[in-house]
Amino acid sequence: MNANPPLPSLSRALPVTPPMSTTIKSAIKSLVAVLGIEYAFYRIYRLDLTQDQQGPEQTLPPGYSNCTVDASTLKNAKDALIRDQAWYGGSEALGFAVLRDGDPVCVQWIWHGDRYRTKRGFWPLEACEAKSVQLVTVEAERGRGLATQIKQFSAGQLKQLGFERIYSRIWWSNAASIRVSEKSGWIFNSWVGLVRIGKGRRSLKIIVNKNSKGLAVPRRKWIDVSLADASID
Repeated sequence: MNANPPLPSLSRALPVTPPMSTTIKSAIKSLVAVLGIEYAFYRIYRLDLTQDQQGPEQTLPPGYSNCTVDASTLKNAKDALIRDQAWYGGSEALGFAVLRDGDPVCVQWIWHGDRYRTKRGFWPLEACEAKSVQLVTVEAERGRGLATQIKQFSAGQLKQLGFERIYSRIWWSNAASIRVSEKSGWIFNSWVGLVRIGKGRRSLKIIVNKNSKGLAVPRRKWIDVSLADASID
């Protein structure tokens, strides 16, 4: 019989050390919290309606259809998620939906004019431009390409109304939304970062555009830094 006890395995004998990158991220988050710093980092995507920019057409499954909607339509939806989107309606708000058997299951809201400038104002808009402010799909309908299809449908409707360009703001790491936008033919336009220290209302806003030649509106600078009242969220 072997009198010597078995040696402990390395996995039990040595403490588990987290990767350096994880340690650094944790330290940065702790420092940000202590200093009272709020931040947000977004990608801005755009769709030029004056060009044939949209991706391959996404067709709807049998039993589904498109339509324009207003707040009253959504208030009668079966799913609470869709009903909660009704408040986006009103003046200078354009609503679009995918219906399944007559009931909205995917909704997109687009704002323009003073409605967007006074209620959001995150991204500067020209008179011929609009901003997609919300797009949701009920949980049971996800994975069927409805978000891609509704973005293509709304783009066609806005083009008929005379709009030339639509923008969308996406959280920098939201892979699903980025994938939908790119599949719908939207292209990356800019990075936007917001930083606010303490409880002040104003934020440091930094816009880094893709390149001066690729800008939808050429007079916008390649990089712009300003103080803004734009919301961190």
